[in-house]
Amino acid sequence: MTRIFPNAENYLTVNVGISEDQRKEIESRLGFELLPGQKDRFLYFSMTGKDGIEVGTVIAASQKGQYGAVEFVVGLDTDLVIRNLFIQRTRERNQGFKDRSFLDLFIGRSLSDAEELHLLYSGEETPGTSAVIQGLKKELVAYDVLVLKTNRDTE
Repeated sequence: MTRIFPNAENYLTVNVGISEDQRKEIESRLGFELLPGQKDRFLYFSMTGKDGIEVGTVIAASQKGQYGAVEFVVGLDTDLVIRNLFIQRTRERNQGFKDRSFLDLFIGRSLSDAEELHLLYSGEETPGTSAVIQGLKKELVAYDVLVLKTNRDTE
């Protein structure tokens, strides 16, 4: 997490429940169902710096690949822009999706770009590239529905 936010001094783990209506909204926006184990909870980390001031959000994500889960970490700055993205673990045979040239396509994209991330990549589609794009889209849409929209609705 400090690889994404080197100025972070601490973090708060946030575990959000997903209601049936929220799950349906997320899945409708995604165009696919959430995976088992992702349908009722959403976890993220609020990163804080000096004096407890928020410096960003880190989401540890996973999405189904061909040979198991593709696990990655994405960081959003306080403007909800993707600051960085790293693959943590995968069993995929084609490892091209781990290249910085692929991952860097998403750096600088905002939360509002979530539903069009698939348009950024014009290379060969592999289970790994699909898992990263779908997983990233899923996490950003879930964050929007479960954190931002919930906060807007309670203000």
